[in-house]
This record gives sequence, structure tokens and C-alpha cells, in this order.
Amino acid sequence: MIRVKELKVKICSSEKKSIDVVKACFNRIKKVEPKIKAFLKLNEENSLKQAEKIDNLNIKKGLLEGIPIGIKDNIMVKGESMTSASKYLYNYISPYDATVIEKLKSAGAIFIGRTNMDEFAMGGSTETSAYQKTANPWNVEFIPGGSSGGSAAAVSAGMVPFALGSDTGGSIRQPASFCGIVGYKPSYGLISRYGACALASSFDQIGTLSKTVIDSALLTSVIAGKDYRDPVCQPNDWIDYTYDLDSSSVCALRTIKLGIPKQFRDYKTDFEIAKYFNDAVNKLELECSQIIEIDVPAYKYVPALYKVIMCAEVSANIATFDGIRYGYRSPNGKDLNDEYAKSRTESLGDEVKKRILFGTYVLEAKNYHKYYNKAQKVRTLLINQLTDAYKKCDFIFTPATLQMPVRFGNVLPEECDIFLIAANLAGLPGITVPCSFTSSGMPMGVHFMGPRFSDQKLFKMASAFEKISNFNIDKYPIL
Repeated sequence: MIRVKELKVKICSSEKKSIDVVKACFNRIKKVEPKIKAFLKLNEENSLKQAEKIDNLNIKKGLLEGIPIGIKDNIMVKGESMTSASKYLYNYISPYDATVIEKLKSAGAIFIGRTNMDEFAMGGSTETSAYQKTANPWNVEFIPGGSSGGSAAAVSAGMVPFALGSDTGGSIRQPASFCGIVGYKPSYGLISRYGACALASSFDQIGTLSKTVIDSALLTSVIAGKDYRDPVCQPNDWIDYTYDLDSSSVCALRTIKLGIPKQFRDYKTDFEIAKYFNDAVNKLELECSQIIEIDVPAYKYVPALYKVIMCAEVSANIATFDGIRYGYRSPNGKDLNDEYAKSRTESLGDEVKKRILFGTYVLEAKNYHKYYNKAQKVRTLLINQLTDAYKKCDFIFTPATLQMPVRFGNVLPEECDIFLIAANLAGLPGITVPCSFTSSGMPMGVHFMGPRFSDQKLFKMASAFEKISNFNIDKYPIL
């Protein structure tokens, strides 16, 4: 397998043509997409034209010049449709580029197509999409995870070298783990959210999915950075997140202190996940990493915190979808209020409606202090406890998920993504790295979470682990 960084060098030196790379992607898509259904829209004609144009350039300066990428369908690309996998936005055309898209265009990336997702990113299986269900490439009878399941499946199946996703409660890292690839969620404020369809604004972050850690680091180097249009985006200087990842030695693991929450024992964990996670711990200890137990009592509140605060923010954000200014408008409305009600009723899926109703309930005047305000206080408690934990360790180390992916129609337990969701609640960076294949041939991953804005160190930690994990990153599912 050629890394994206190596592929970029070959394209820039004219050793390899971008148009050949793009054609290879579409050939792979035509072969496996009918089974996987990872894409909602493909841009074959425009992609080939752009690749040919790049090949004819005398000087190729972009960090991603001629490299194909998949884009989750909740990120705006000017002049293209953006549906967020919802019937409500079936005819919506983006009037501007998201900040990350602007940066990718400047870097010379080629947009292969829009990947499938849970409707408005509400779900953890990619089953709530209004258009199609995406399958896990390692077993098409199982879910790929969500909500960025289309991006994860596309990368895992070899359709694109990497892809963009969004992460609200593990929505990049969970499907990445289920599909055997690297999933990275940045620190809150590191990457601009401008131009991404909002789900829960205090949780949402755009992130990356790739086969290797260094590919995620390269993509992050392009899309991270200040943006005056996103008020929470930090004005940090440009950083090359790939620096020293190729040459970094596993010797660096000797200076690392990893904390495993004692609360991990409180939850039912799939037998093989527990087994291979213990194997990963043993490998790290053989490299002389120090493993300690940490105590974060507020972990037990994570599922409830996420549900209350996320649904409240969903209720506020989806309020703009009224059928008047843009999006689906019901032909059956009798008056203004009836038009609002029918436009939303006819176009939104059950999961979206459920979250809107619950979010509206917790924001009612009689319930605000009882639920929402109290949840925000406990969220602060969780943040403080995690801050204290980082005084004792460099990173928190856990399995990515507590359960393996399930067959379509089955539901994962609420606490499955508890250690992923904590990163969103606290605004911390997290990355999942594949570590093993189970006896059924399905991949599983581990999760590293660091202090806020420790992203560069997090990439180094993940890259070092990648080198000792013995996971075969060159292996692709047979489809």
C-alpha cells in the first residue's frame, strides 16, 4: 500500500499520474460500491478533468496535489448538493465552501464524491440515512458504524485513500474502529466547523479517516488552523502534524505514561475486545510504557450527559429547518403553522424527530434547570476530573468501543461508545488505531485521548503504537 505522503511525492515528481490514481479509485468504486453503498454522489467526470489539469502543471505545490478524497455529505462544497442524508435537503445546493473545503482545494485535493451518513449525523450505524444503508466492508451483513459510516467504509474498502467525517459523539472514531482504519477527532477549536451542517455545536468537529496515522496527520496539517468565521476556532500557527512520524521510534513509548480508567471494569465488554485490548496493553508494557489506573467517577454520567445536552442543541439547530427558507416544503400545508409541521413531519426521519422532541422537552422552562442546566454542571465536573487525570498520565488509553459491530436491525448498547463520547464532552482530541482482527475476521481498535491541543503528541503516540500493533494495514476486505 502506498501512503498518501508517498503518493503525493510520486505525483509531484511526475513518476505517477494523478489521472491514473483517480481512475483506479473509480474502478475500485465500480467494483465494490454495489455491495457497500458508501457514496451518495460521485464526481467522476469533474474528478478526471481536474486530475488531467494537475498532471499538465509544470509545478505542483499543493500538499495534496492530485490526491483523491471522499467528503461526508454534511460538509458544504460550493455548487454541489449537500443532503446530510436527509430527505429535507434533497434539493439543497451549497452556496459556499466550508473552510476545510477551501483548504483542500488550495492543497490540490480531488473530491471523488459525497459519502453516506446517518441523517443529520444522528445515529451510530449509518442506518438512519434517508437514501441507503452502508455495509461494513469486512462483512456486508454488519453495520459499519456511524454517523460517518460512508467515509469509513470507503477508506476501508480501498475506494479512496482518505476521507473527511464529522465527530459529535464518536462519529468518526467508532466507524473507523469497526472498519479497521484510523479515525481522528481533533481538539475542539483546532479545525473550523464553518460550512459543516451543525448537529450539536458544542460537540461537533470535522476530522479524518485514513488507513494510517501519518495520512490522518497529513490531512490534518492541511485543514487545521485559524478561521475568523468560526468563533471557537483557535488562532494557532500552522503545524506540520506529520513531522517526525516516519522516523519516530517506538523507543518514544518508554517515556509515555498511559492511564486506564478503573471505570472500564464497570461495563460489559465483548470478550474478544477485552482480550485484544489486554494484548495491546502487554505490548506497550514490553516497550516499557508505564500503565497506571486512573479514577474518573464522572464517566458513569457520560451517556446521560450526551443525550441531554446533544438533544437540546439538536432542537435549537434543527429549528432553522422550517420548509420556508430552504429545503423540503410540504405541498399540503393549510396555513403557516401547518406548513411548518408538515414540512418537518414529511421530510425528517424517526431518529431526528425523536431527538428534536427530547431536546425541546429538556429546554422547556419547567425542565431547563432540572435537566439541561444540571447536565452542564456535571459536564464541567467531568472536564475537571479529566484535567486532574492528565496530571498523572500523558494519555488515556481504552478500547475504542465496548462491543463489536452488530447485524443490521440490531442496536448497540448505550454505553458502547462511552470512552469516545467523553472526548466530545470535554473538547479533547482522540484517535482510534486498529490493533487486531477477531476470530470472526472483523477488525477492532484502541483509543488514545489526550489533553486539549495535545494533537501533535497524540499523532506521535498513535504512530508509535501502529508500529508495534502488528495489524496488517495492507490488508483489504475481499469483496
